[in-house]
Amino acid sequence: MNTEETKRRGYAVGVQTFDWIRERGSVYIDKTEYIWKMVSTDAVNFFLSRPRRFGKSLLVDTLCCYFEGRKELFEGLYIYDKEKEWKKYPVIRLDLSNGKYFEKEGVHPTINAILRQQEREFGITNPVDPTNYDSRLTELIQTAYEQTGEKVVILIDEYDAPMLDSINNLELQDYIRDRIRNLFSPLKAQAKYLRFVFLTGISKFSQLSVFSELNNLQQLTFAPEYEGICGITEEELLTEWKPDIELLTEKLNKLYNRYGINYTYDDTVTKLKEMYDGYHFSDNFTDIYCPWSLVNAFAMGRIQNFWFSTGTPSMLINVMRQHNISIQQIEHFRASLDRFDAPTERISDPIPVLFQSGYLTLKEYDPIENEYVLGFPNGEVREGFTKSLYKFYMEDYVGSQDALGSAFKRLRRKDITIEGFIECLQLWYAGIPYSITDKNQNEQLYQSLIYAALMGFGADVSAEEQTSDGRMDIALKLQDAIYIIELKYNKTAEAATDQIITKNYAARFASDPRPVIAVGLNISQDRRTIDSYKVVKVNSR
Repeated sequence: MNTEETKRRGYAVGVQTFDWIRERGSVYIDKTEYIWKMVSTDAVNFFLSRPRRFGKSLLVDTLCCYFEGRKELFEGLYIYDKEKEWKKYPVIRLDLSNGKYFEKEGVHPTINAILRQQEREFGITNPVDPTNYDSRLTELIQTAYEQTGEKVVILIDEYDAPMLDSINNLELQDYIRDRIRNLFSPLKAQAKYLRFVFLTGISKFSQLSVFSELNNLQQLTFAPEYEGICGITEEELLTEWKPDIELLTEKLNKLYNRYGINYTYDDTVTKLKEMYDGYHFSDNFTDIYCPWSLVNAFAMGRIQNFWFSTGTPSMLINVMRQHNISIQQIEHFRASLDRFDAPTERISDPIPVLFQSGYLTLKEYDPIENEYVLGFPNGEVREGFTKSLYKFYMEDYVGSQDALGSAFKRLRRKDITIEGFIECLQLWYAGIPYSITDKNQNEQLYQSLIYAALMGFGADVSAEEQTSDGRMDIALKLQDAIYIIELKYNKTAEAATDQIITKNYAARFASDPRPVIAVGLNISQDRRTIDSYKVVKVNSR
């Protein structure tokens, strides 16, 4: 495909309708091999968890078109020649994201509207009891079967949306849970009428009777053979979207050439990988890119934060605060796979939901301990999450980040020394309102704030890195030096630098040619800022 043809390619930004994409010839990465794999098995019930903006709704719509027998839409795709019958099945589709569930009074009207839409499809005009969702779905299934003589396909998109909307209101969530349980209860009782049942969502809630009552539910979330069912694999990006990368490179050069910045094809690939890659959904660690971000980047001709701007994890950050889990801990969190996939009645442990929501992903596997190491998947999520965390901690003090950010840029340009930066940090800490530090004044709070701020500035920074004799607080890597920063609370700066030297934290960077500098900071309980600091060069490079 030449560049002119590529320029005419359409990018269906925000479109989750398969026939719309196919009829207009918009860019579509063929995922029908995964669909064929599902429908060709003897299994009936499937569940897939993936983060938001990962193409779950498009997958559901593709399944809908397939089961409706719309063969013409699949021409040229994997499943087109595999399927010989193209039989038409009755499809009941329930999208529970179509509405908000923040108030009790809005729950029934929302669910009622979703069911009424499906009832009209099958000519049901007067349900016996509008508030009994069990009887209404049962009637839908049996009516669809009787009208067509074919078993019924049920597609449930974002099944957990009502629970996620009400996560901070336990009374409302209990109310919603009872009604959603009532809605889904026929899925087992009416099994003889069902050809295929597919549910998508982000989290697993144990008290819905979905996961406990559906017979032989096939969990696709961590299945290696389904790792690429949503999202874009690196192979797909570098083959099917190669001309789009070339065009994006042209657009980036038009945008940045005036600043003396020139992009090559390889530069663009590297930047796309840094920003949007890094999701892993099995121990194969296949690289998966966020499709929402890629499509936006190609359509807009820019590489920037797209995924995170569509939602913020304030609820999850609140749970982190409640359970005293810091951002430093989650970036190197270790857990067994069953913890990520564990069903829950309420979110009390943010780690599984941070993973299921896409804020964390699998980074490494330890076969001896049978544990995975979690971390941020890419630069887009890392930057967005830390900015949200910073704002959540700092509340009305967000504007203070500008001054510190300016100081960091000057440090990076070597316009000021590390001592100059620390003095700016000292003023920044001193300006934090009592309302913030009074809540949880300790070493971890001050460490979390500076770490989140540095990450928000795009710094190459890590926290809680494991060494042979402990964990260092913060490692900041600049072009000309590596700074190991240790914070103490109500102690001394000397105690901080002594710990760095005594525990030989610098050994972690023995193969790096840059000099390593120990930075000890002591936070005064009374002054609520840095009352002393010490800077020591650790090696002689």
